[in-house]
Amino acid sequence: MKKALLFLVSLVALAACETEPSNSGNQPTPPPPAPETQAIEIKVDDSKLTAYQVVYSIYPDDKEAYYYCDVMSKARWESADLKTIKAEFDESLRNFANMTGATYEEVLEQMLFKGDTVDFLSNAGYRADTEFVIFAFYWDGAEDEFSFAEFTTPAHVDSKESVAISFESCDPYAMSVKCAPTSGVAEYYYHFAESAKVDAMLEQLEDENAFLSYHAMNVGVKYAGEQTIEQKGLKPETEYTAIVMLIDDKGNRAQISATQATPAVEHSQRVESELFESLLGEWSGVQTLFDGYNEPAESTFSVTIAQSVEDYDYDYRSNNQLVALVDGWNNIAYYGIQALIDEGVENPEEKFGPKWVLDIADGDVVTIDGQARHSVIGWMFYGNCFMVSTNADTKVVDVTTTLNVAVSGDGNTLTISSPVAGCFPALAYDFTGFGWMANFYGMSDIVLTRK
Repeated sequence: MKKALLFLVSLVALAACETEPSNSGNQPTPPPPAPETQAIEIKVDDSKLTAYQVVYSIYPDDKEAYYYCDVMSKARWESADLKTIKAEFDESLRNFANMTGATYEEVLEQMLFKGDTVDFLSNAGYRADTEFVIFAFYWDGAEDEFSFAEFTTPAHVDSKESVAISFESCDPYAMSVKCAPTSGVAEYYYHFAESAKVDAMLEQLEDENAFLSYHAMNVGVKYAGEQTIEQKGLKPETEYTAIVMLIDDKGNRAQISATQATPAVEHSQRVESELFESLLGEWSGVQTLFDGYNEPAESTFSVTIAQSVEDYDYDYRSNNQLVALVDGWNNIAYYGIQALIDEGVENPEEKFGPKWVLDIADGDVVTIDGQARHSVIGWMFYGNCFMVSTNADTKVVDVTTTLNVAVSGDGNTLTISSPVAGCFPALAYDFTGFGWMANFYGMSDIVLTRK
């Protein structure tokens, strides 16, 4: 818990390192000179100082008193108002206490420091050749009592280490990315996205070293050692970029990237089946679902099975598919393309839904992909969500299997099920850095009945 909260503290420090003081409005009163004898001793380890990190230790005289410490550029420090800094941080503590249900005193204990802090590594938001100030003050001390130490980051030095990026088992919807660091790489931050999006991200940063300085830590997943990362839910005929920021064992950094395009979908021969016509129309759906918190409950919803979608230039029938437009599954409303356009959602043709893509093969075999190839919905804050197999008891999310669709003899009932024992159809998303997670779990098969 404390590590997570200290991460929030690091975000505050990051903003301090990056932000220069504003010249608009009333200027705050700069802090007075610190007393000659400082009650909190601050020591910077010059041997570990680089353009992007500082290692420091703090030794308070009073080992039982809570104290606050932070880092900011000297330019900002010269116009900083410690009273305002403390008031704003105190407000954040109280808001966090209200949000989590913890007491103010519990949050103080988690967010502030007490006793010696030795070899504290701060490594986000720094710039080369820049003067910084580390400052600290007792939380219950006098407003004009504080301690500080100055340091200047050295020039940027390119790391001599590297991470080899290679792509394996690439298909239209997925690929594996192998990252192999050299022996001197302590850790690296990995980010993967469409090349156009990566290029736009880098162009929007304020300088060429911003990704090295802090942004890689904002968007990337931290790894150490050789890794093979499975990337699913990709788009055919699209170029993707894997970009890595490495930190070597000397604290120096380097940025490396590689690109790979997904191939086109190989369309199979046209399948002839009466199901392409007979399954069209309106259906009622039912499934027992579990959201991970409340008791499992039955969800009823409406489904329209169609060969094409308005405002979307894709003919499902010519690809041996039908599309089921779903409204109310786990109380998720269906949004078509025009509705998303009206809401200002970007790339609505990629995000409309919920929808299920039904594949029809020779012999009237009907399936739904469960391997994160066709997005069910993309307009929620999770990003793209996919229909997969899950087990609510074991919390397993299986993105390797195909879901079965059984058609009753009279053609009036469809049953969607998982081939994996104990698993049922559900909705899941890839949570960057954590893996696949269920939006909700299925507790039964999905049964559709013709209206």
